[in-house]
Amino acid sequence: MPRADAADRPAWTDHVDNPYLHGIYAPIRHETSAEELPVEGEIPHDLCGAYVRNGPNSVFEPSNLYHWFDGDGMVHAVHFRDGKATYRSRFVQTRALADETAAGHALWPGIMGPFDFDAPRHYLKDTANTDVVYHAGDLLALWYMCGEPYRLDPLSLEARGVADFGGKLRTTVSAHPKVDERTGELVWFTLADEPPYMTYGVVSKDGELVHQQPIELPGPRAPHDLTITENFSILHDFPFFHDPEILKSARRRVARFHPDLPSRFGVVPRRGAGDQVRWFEFEPGYVLHMVNAWEEGDWIVMDGCFQPDPNIRRRPEEGELASMLGYLRIRAHLRRWRMNLATGEAREEPLDDLNVEFPLPDTELYGSRTRYSYHQHLPEDAYTVEFRALVKYDHDDGSCVRYDYPDGWYASESPFARRVGGSGEDDGYVVTLAVHAGSFESQCWIFSARDVDRGPLARVRLPARVPTGFHAKWIPGDKLWPNT
Repeated sequence: MPRADAADRPAWTDHVDNPYLHGIYAPIRHETSAEELPVEGEIPHDLCGAYVRNGPNSVFEPSNLYHWFDGDGMVHAVHFRDGKATYRSRFVQTRALADETAAGHALWPGIMGPFDFDAPRHYLKDTANTDVVYHAGDLLALWYMCGEPYRLDPLSLEARGVADFGGKLRTTVSAHPKVDERTGELVWFTLADEPPYMTYGVVSKDGELVHQQPIELPGPRAPHDLTITENFSILHDFPFFHDPEILKSARRRVARFHPDLPSRFGVVPRRGAGDQVRWFEFEPGYVLHMVNAWEEGDWIVMDGCFQPDPNIRRRPEEGELASMLGYLRIRAHLRRWRMNLATGEAREEPLDDLNVEFPLPDTELYGSRTRYSYHQHLPEDAYTVEFRALVKYDHDDGSCVRYDYPDGWYASESPFARRVGGSGEDDGYVVTLAVHAGSFESQCWIFSARDVDRGPLARVRLPARVPTGFHAKWIPGDKLWPNT
């Protein structure tokens, strides 16, 4: 990938040698608003809603080694209505960013450590830079290590403060809570370095915490996702976790893979108690992101992107940054797990061997059986994380079709957008943000969900560069403009 630098990056990046602060990853200095965006092709008139994506965008020069996950959260949104598009980008106004803005410099060393246990609030900086979820009229910006859920206006992206779920929230919230569109409930968990190592909870459709339970685990763990079905939630426990003693002595989180331990999935009724969790054991490994889960009689079926060997692959020639670069070299493929609630039987099988991650089904159908999902292909020889192709999977038979992005273009997580009046599961569009590594032009691409391999139907030109980032969601128009 070219190492040219964008002109709109902060000046301090000039003397920081880190690939995740340059090129398509470089932070931008300004928030942007723009109406009536120019389009190559035609925006479908039955595409109504918003594509929203979160990602890291550092404001201040890092005081230590920089990790891609350290950047301050910035949310980018393209709103579609009546065949037209608008664009906005806004920083997530976290407490940590306010602290650093007041100080005029970085206050946290970053997740590569060594940590400062006297840093404000927590030894890790909560950047809210990882995912966005729409719930109870708010966008919630969330952090991968579990943090405060920051509320944003879904149209303007302006800050609405921290969500406290009716004044009852006393913990942090995981990066990928799931919204059940049948009930409007938000299902979440959080992690801790001390017992209880996991807490599980449910928030009502009105935004009030209505259920919370401690979950017994053998020690600190590092699951990143959870899954839901109509009646159950599935909690994750993988044999890839940090040692709390090393954390205390070396002031670093050192994650290790323990292949002698199984992967475990815990099935609990939606509002069940901690002692009602039933654990099922599977092959050792790790999963960053699941696709979906659903019930088939006594069986729970769950698909996700499985890493059979999540060991960090360091390269000595990469020096001090080897740990970060090695951690981000993901080797994952689509896999299926089955758990029988009547007999306790557990089955698993690979569905494909292509290296893919950042999967999304139709998120309006979380917890129901879904046939299709949309992934990003990650080339195994890449120096940094690069989204190089859009891959659509058919979960009935494990087959896929793909669209390889043109040379120099790198895209983002790509949600499905049901067209207005659409009924079929892939009756709509797939939307993504893309940036060119040479010109740094950014565009929003719109694909037909039934013909992703044909390439974009329309390319919306954006007025500012969008750095490569993390997770995205589609917000249907009837939630944004309910009276139209």
